[in-house]
Amino acid sequence: MELQKEFLDEGIHRLRTLKMQDIADIVKVHVSTVSRAIAHKYIQTPQGIFEIKFFFTGGFQNVDGSMESWEAIRQKLAEIVAKENKANPLSDEEVAEKLHTSGIAIARRTVTKYRRIMKIPSSRQRKEY
Repeated sequence: MELQKEFLDEGIHRLRTLKMQDIADIVKVHVSTVSRAIAHKYIQTPQGIFEIKFFFTGGFQNVDGSMESWEAIRQKLAEIVAKENKANPLSDEEVAEKLHTSGIAIARRTVTKYRRIMKIPSSRQRKEY
């Protein structure tokens, strides 16, 4: 939890990328030992109850060189869609551009993939008349 302190204090947008190997190196055990130790275990945090595996998330490097978790990117995508003009919703390309201006270089097709995973309708389906 020391490695995810910012998440605990500020929320999902501060979730760090973390690999089980990182923890295995810290506690000097094999990565499979870490995997077995966290299997089917949950933790209660100020942000809610999470399966411990949730904290071992992949990610990618931002434009500024910092790492961003996939969950944090999905959260930002959801925020952009929630704030859009419903009469003229943003296309996946426009969402990707907004993410890029905030330092997250992400492809349009990745935005589409995440939007579908999150069950967010397409811009055409989100339009309100």
